[in-house]
Amino acid sequence: MALIDTFVLLKCLTVFSVSLGLNVLLVYYQKRINILDIPNDRSSHDRVVPRSGGIAIFSAFVYAFILFNPLDNAVALLPLTLVFVTGLWDDIRSVPARLKLLITACAGGLLYLNGFDIQRFGIFFGHEIVFTFWAALAFCAFAISGFVSALNLIDGLDGLASCIALVILAAFSYIGWKYEDLFLFYTSIGLISALVGFLVLNWHPAKIFMGDSGSLTIGFIIAMLTLYSIQKAYITAISILLLAAIPILDTLIVMLRRILNHQSPLHADKTHIHHMIFQLQNGNTRRTVIILGLLQGFFSYIGLGFKVRDDVYIFFLYALCFTIFYLLLTPKRGA
Repeated sequence: MALIDTFVLLKCLTVFSVSLGLNVLLVYYQKRINILDIPNDRSSHDRVVPRSGGIAIFSAFVYAFILFNPLDNAVALLPLTLVFVTGLWDDIRSVPARLKLLITACAGGLLYLNGFDIQRFGIFFGHEIVFTFWAALAFCAFAISGFVSALNLIDGLDGLASCIALVILAAFSYIGWKYEDLFLFYTSIGLISALVGFLVLNWHPAKIFMGDSGSLTIGFIIAMLTLYSIQKAYITAISILLLAAIPILDTLIVMLRRILNHQSPLHADKTHIHHMIFQLQNGNTRRTVIILGLLQGFFSYIGLGFKVRDDVYIFFLYALCFTIFYLLLTPKRGA
């Protein structure tokens, strides 16, 4: 079965054009739309930039989804729209972090109830872990909400979230190509096309940001592809720790550091992985983004090629990486 042909490439080019065109319009009419990012003490930019790019990404992806996929998969667009609207509302008015977590968890539950369900978590110490219906529902809601938040938190430098997402999506498109899965492959390249159209204007110095409407949307789509891949037994649940390592590592490290410092895990600060590497690179945004993109590519490559019968090996490998990153990127007290 040929997944890539001239017709498919033309579709990708169309999605790219739609995304780029919408982003150009959002930049041009930024004052009328008035969804703007005002610099503050946590910002990496010093000028007002529109943060409405998520509108273009979502619109281009929906167009790609309808263009590439049969309508019987359109049910996935319902919870995705809920997540997008939540992110857009946050960009306009601000939504409390806990409420965003709750809404994305509910959207994850809706996705599970509409066919994106999993029963097998993996094999640990020779024993397969099989979920009951309610355990699987709770896991999906928690995992999707957590990953959506993780991708949202990594969106701190021009082009960073886009590049990380592109690497992860490239891994899923490879899985779709390998198993000749039309839904997985076309959904991945559809979002890739939409993201590349956005990245043209988001590369440093960025003319537009994706905002929460973009980062939440992208995170939810990747989480959806993860559930689908687990359901089809293309990957195990634990392997996503490698396939999407950087956003998950960043979130876990930052939250652990905050808890150890007697702060709320949701406390906002500038201690994320990209902040640390940005400082080490003397404030070079492009180099920081490229380094993190290459790191994510390295992890994704390992995740695609690391075939073991027991998932506990993947867990221990990830735990080792977590420890190394935590020690290297946590400032010494008194330093």
